[in-house]
Amino acid sequence: MQANENLVELGEFAVNFASLGKGEGLVMLHGSDHRESWRVWEPLLQLGDSYSVVALDLVGYGKSSRPVETPDHRVQAQVLKDLVEKLSLGRPNVIGTGWGGQVALEFALQWPDSVRSLVLISSAYDKEQLPRLGKMRKPALIVYAEDDMVTQQKAGYNLRDAIGTSRLEILEPVARDPKHDFTISHRLQQFRPGPLMQLVRRFLADPASMLAEPPEMENELRGLALKKDTDGT
Repeated sequence: MQANENLVELGEFAVNFASLGKGEGLVMLHGSDHRESWRVWEPLLQLGDSYSVVALDLVGYGKSSRPVETPDHRVQAQVLKDLVEKLSLGRPNVIGTGWGGQVALEFALQWPDSVRSLVLISSAYDKEQLPRLGKMRKPALIVYAEDDMVTQQKAGYNLRDAIGTSRLEILEPVARDPKHDFTISHRLQQFRPGPLMQLVRRFLADPASMLAEPPEMENELRGLALKKDTDGT
């Protein structure tokens, strides 16, 4: 499917975005690498067969405005809010990879009624966001590679536990060959598009059906709980 590129003025910024497809809104946010743009999502643009896809260049990237200092995730979230309203996307699903995941989280935290669900791929986050995520109450799919050395899968478990209404999926190692750049494990949309596409389609079709039960207690804690019940204390 062919995406159409457009530039829209949003306050002090001009934002470049690509769009294609019809249906429920699906917004895609790239990561923080200075070389990135909406094109990192090209392996997943076939989602346009079921969704109205909008993939944007964050401010400071691609063909969007390039201020002297790249705006932080809070400002980027405001830009995203303005874009969603400008394009009349309603309550879109939001996919973010790396730093784009952090922007997606901030958008959902600030305007929870403007989001249907989140897909967080190798997502970064701000430590200030973690204690707020439990109140967000939005279904979230969290995906990391087992060998991600940029954000690391521990971040996935932190997000899963903080959000609560979420499911964590750990994909098998990506950079098996030591000759490969280890950062490829952080770019799943490029190096694991097949498994990632399957997970995303399944989740977006019915987010609630993929939400995991709360993590089970560790064996030691479970034993203590059973002993407490038996003792009647």
